[in-house]
Amino acid sequence: MNRRLLAVLRKETWHILRDWQSLIIIIAMPLFMMFLYGYALDVNINDVPVLIVDPNPTPETGAIQRAIDKSSLFKVSQTVRTAPDPLEVFKTTDIRAIFRFTPTFTADLRRGGAPAQIQVLLDGSDQNLGTILRNAVEPFVQKTVFDLLHLRLPAGITVSQTILYNPQQKAATFFVPGLVALFLMMISALLTSLTITREKEHGTLEQLLISPVRPIEILVGKIAPYIVLSALDGLIILAVGRFVFGVHIMGSLVLLSAAAFVFIFVALSVGLLVSTVAKKQEHAMLMVMPPTILPTVMLSGFIFPVASMPLWLQFLSAALPPTYFLTIVRGVILKGVGISVLWPPVLVLCLMGIFLLVLSVRAFRVKL
Repeated sequence: MNRRLLAVLRKETWHILRDWQSLIIIIAMPLFMMFLYGYALDVNINDVPVLIVDPNPTPETGAIQRAIDKSSLFKVSQTVRTAPDPLEVFKTTDIRAIFRFTPTFTADLRRGGAPAQIQVLLDGSDQNLGTILRNAVEPFVQKTVFDLLHLRLPAGITVSQTILYNPQQKAATFFVPGLVALFLMMISALLTSLTITREKEHGTLEQLLISPVRPIEILVGKIAPYIVLSALDGLIILAVGRFVFGVHIMGSLVLLSAAAFVFIFVALSVGLLVSTVAKKQEHAMLMVMPPTILPTVMLSGFIFPVASMPLWLQFLSAALPPTYFLTIVRGVILKGVGISVLWPPVLVLCLMGIFLLVLSVRAFRVKL
């Protein structure tokens, strides 16, 4: 083989081995994506929490309830005799379906005249989950009653379904709130990931280092302008969703704006932390884009319900800021939920932002 070719090959191989950041990304990214897609891309829904309203408990209704709870699709969270307000149930709990037996359900079954009735109320704020449940509930209930009771009771059963929040199951109503979280996370983290890295590449970081400005002041000064830009992006997304796709904000715009500000701060802090580690802008982009886009789409509940994922992915989802912001933005836009219900995810985002900023400051001091 030509010596000059060997020299070029040796030089390029040595260059790749020395560029450990790119090497880690190249090797780790396929592994990360394989595990992510392999486990998260599961359209099967399991253990959907349901509420049973049984005003007149009987052995028949009890048998149906136990069959619902033992199924892989549903998990009975509570059984009550008095029907609560379904809007409040869906706003304040993780219940996704309510099964209501009529007071004469068992009598209708035994009499064999008019079919016995079960009303099923579904939370349609998650379009994917709502569509799956809408298609699965009636066949499931019919089969359950047939398997349990057909040998003794001749009457049939009818299932009346009502979908609350996005009853038409419009895709835009479901995706627009998710896109707010996705775009704000991606754009905010990307913007700040390039700030310190750009200073390093242009050789202007030294000017900041010899100035009397403290590290915390440098980092906060880097974040502040991008908060305005990211907020502008958020307004554009909401405006397009409202006037183009007809997605109305049912809750408080003030609460949504405050939560978005906190989320933007968290996303900017993520990018800032990356910028203190990366040496080149290309490295910064590679380090930011996959960890923000893929987990937001796959693990935050944007498309796939978190409850249906493996337990280790649920723990990983709980460590992602978009998971909490998606709960907030969907609660405010689709359900009109207030701070009395949404304060836990808001608090988690605040703590995440503080933690990431402190971590960025410490990492920047190490670089200094």
